[in-house]
Amino acid sequence: MDKRMQETRDRLRIITRRCRDDMHEPDEQGVTAHVIGEKFDNAMGTAIDEQAICERWQEIVVIIRRDEAGSLPERFNLADLIALARKAR
Repeated sequence: MDKRMQETRDRLRIITRRCRDDMHEPDEQGVTAHVIGEKFDNAMGTAIDEQAICERWQEIVVIIRRDEAGSLPERFNLADLIALARKAR
C-alpha cells in the first residue's frame, strides 16, 4: 500500500476511532458526514473549490466530523476511499 493510502487509512481510523467496527449508526456515536461534488475522480485529492462547484467539476469529497471538543473535520476523496476498500484484506 502506498504512502497516500496509508495516510488516508490512518486519518479514517482516527476520525472514526470510537465507532463500532461495522460502522452501524455512527451518527449516534457522535460522527457525522456530508458530501460535496459530483465528479468521480481523485486527481484533485481533497481540494474544494467554489468555481469547481459552480462549474460542476468538483470531485466528490466526503467530510467527516466528530462531535467532540477540539476535533477537526477530515476530508476524504471518495475515489480514494474506494481504492482503500479495494486494497483491504
